[in-house]
Amino acid sequence: MIMKSKYMAYAYLSTKTLLLNKSLLFGFLFNLIIALIVMAYLIIFQPEIPFLNFSAISYDFSNALGMLNVIVIGVVIFLFSSVAAIMQSVIDDRDSKVSEIINTSISEKHYLFGKLVTSFALIVVTILSTLTAIIIALIVFSIFNPYDFRIYSDIVKPFFTTINVDTMMFFIGCLGICMLMLITSILFALSISIKANTAIDAFPVSLLVLTPYFLVFGLLIFLPTNSTELWLTIAATISFVPVFSPLFILIYVLLNGFSILAYLAVILSIIYLILLFKGVANIYSYAFYVSEKLSLKQLLKLSVKSTI
Repeated sequence: MIMKSKYMAYAYLSTKTLLLNKSLLFGFLFNLIIALIVMAYLIIFQPEIPFLNFSAISYDFSNALGMLNVIVIGVVIFLFSSVAAIMQSVIDDRDSKVSEIINTSISEKHYLFGKLVTSFALIVVTILSTLTAIIIALIVFSIFNPYDFRIYSDIVKPFFTTINVDTMMFFIGCLGICMLMLITSILFALSISIKANTAIDAFPVSLLVLTPYFLVFGLLIFLPTNSTELWLTIAATISFVPVFSPLFILIYVLLNGFSILAYLAVILSIIYLILLFKGVANIYSYAFYVSEKLSLKQLLKLSVKSTI
């Protein structure tokens, strides 16, 4: 099949190579084994499990912060493993003949677009793989369930009965912000991954990508959890800061719902994303072909001028 667009051609080739990687299967098997071990522990030892009554759940500030904890922890777990893979792939490409192909056949923008699509696909596949492993383990648990409650009738069914149109639209909106957040984090990871020449260098560099999430952890620890106005002020302010924007838009929406401020912040965050893509392409037009280590200041200069 002939691909007319070089963007789609490289993205298709890169994603296909990823999906045929056996490490994804090993990752799924690892997640499944862990989930089955947890379920086996519950079935054999029968520890006390707090029953969650969905009909009694009310949406308030404390619940929003609890949801934020779960989302941030989940994103950090999936993003950290993916960032390591992203950086390793860039290092491998620099050491191989891919740099020659980029220099002759495709541009840095084509390469970055392919890596962006591949990295996003990696995160999505990892999440789906984990969810599939959990569902299989829950099915096994429901067959041998020694507790008084039932998975479907007492948990799954009541959960879906609480969902209405407004809840579904809110969920879709939050999912869109999460996608924007992941794409921004991936691009940021690609921009600074050029600093790493070896796998050993990749770890400290990858921590920079998680800086916005570490900041949220710090806020969750040190800020009072009963101060709604303080949280809203911080979230509304940082929602307009590049790179940090999508994460704090999500925080603002979880605390206050969708408003004009949230919509404006989303639009500005998309503009930041486009500018970030152009800046990273400028960085790769120079840094991808040199072996010298570059400082963050040099990368910032490259993102603007394409040269040091």
